[in-house]
Amino acid sequence: MQLRRIRPRGARTRASRGVPPPSRADAAEGADLLPEVPGPAGVLLWGALRDFLVWVDAPAAARAGLYGDGAGELRRAELAAAVPDQELWAPLLTLAQMTDAPQAADVARMVFAVRSVARWAERRGAPATRLAFTRAAALALPQDAALALETGRLARDLARHAQAEAWFRRAIRLARGRDWNSYAWGFIGLGVLYQRAGNYPAAGAVMSRALRAALKRRLPGAEGSARHHLFVFSLDAGRMEEAYAHARAAVRAYGEGHPRLPALAHDLGCFWAQQGRFDRALQIFEAALPWLTDTPSRLMALANFARASAGGGDRRRYACGRDEAEALLSDPTTGLVAADALLLLAQGDTSLGEWERAEDAARRALAIAEARGESMTQMQAEALLDAARNNRSVAEAVQLAETPRLAVQAEELAGALRAWLSRPAGAA
Repeated sequence: MQLRRIRPRGARTRASRGVPPPSRADAAEGADLLPEVPGPAGVLLWGALRDFLVWVDAPAAARAGLYGDGAGELRRAELAAAVPDQELWAPLLTLAQMTDAPQAADVARMVFAVRSVARWAERRGAPATRLAFTRAAALALPQDAALALETGRLARDLARHAQAEAWFRRAIRLARGRDWNSYAWGFIGLGVLYQRAGNYPAAGAVMSRALRAALKRRLPGAEGSARHHLFVFSLDAGRMEEAYAHARAAVRAYGEGHPRLPALAHDLGCFWAQQGRFDRALQIFEAALPWLTDTPSRLMALANFARASAGGGDRRRYACGRDEAEALLSDPTTGLVAADALLLLAQGDTSLGEWERAEDAARRALAIAEARGESMTQMQAEALLDAARNNRSVAEAVQLAETPRLAVQAEELAGALRAWLSRPAGAA
């Protein structure tokens, strides 16, 4: 992905013009939800989505007679025959009734219906379905920056990079001057997208833009997140003092009890593990684990714990962390982080000379990274796979010099976070 220069406010650019156009309801629209919701219920959802997108595409003056006589009765008969989840009855019935008199259908009511389907898909673990219906709602409300932002996040998490970038840029354009929170989070979303694609210069540029907006508009949540990401970028660039400054500022912006503090602690632990400071890393991982309860976050924490344990030569803790991480990899919600988690497990395996395990984990990481277009993870997996096949350890990251002053800062950060995390999870 090429670096896209962010121009001054008000400049007309290809990026600002290239926001998603109104829906083009072609025959394939939403077809990827069928594998997630197989059988009659999936076909019913697909039909309802396409009906809605046809309605969104049509000018208001041209909606009368859009579906033909008897369309509503046909949709209701299909609904009765498919017998979907009880939770879907009301929204799908609303969408079926739309086809009776499309010229009189209320936009707010229709959007509520499609968003209800999206929430059902979220609970069911059907991300493509959730994206399809959220995108449909965003197309129906083309001036809603928050909906555009949500669509961008969902597309990003499904590795639909071009679509995600367009929606994030649309959210930024819509939010400017009207919804500063969505404006800042749009840049954060874009920065995470570029980071995952391995475009660190672009990621740093847009994340700095997010931080400036958050500081100017006094948005502590967005500031904490932007600082958190800039902390990671600074570490990748070898600027430890700058990184610790961002981490301390992120802790202040988040505030005590913020749900993202365990993730910040975890990221600090990752850095210390990469630098070979395994004792410090393991203390942080052990403190953060009880707080990281959603499956993807817990998987990454366990993989990092196993990696650090292996680096420190602790086979018992390595085995415990690795086994639990492997068990979580079968969960479909871990697709977003599966390649990175497998990469960490492979690194731990090579540290202890577990070559067959390392080769298997690296091969699986490579396959997932290739499918998702995660170029940085792909390169790392290829290097690990080659190392495992040749029974040799991979070169560790160059350990950055930690001056006495930086060591004090690191220990102070670790101590403060451990003190907060030592309380029972959920106590905040």
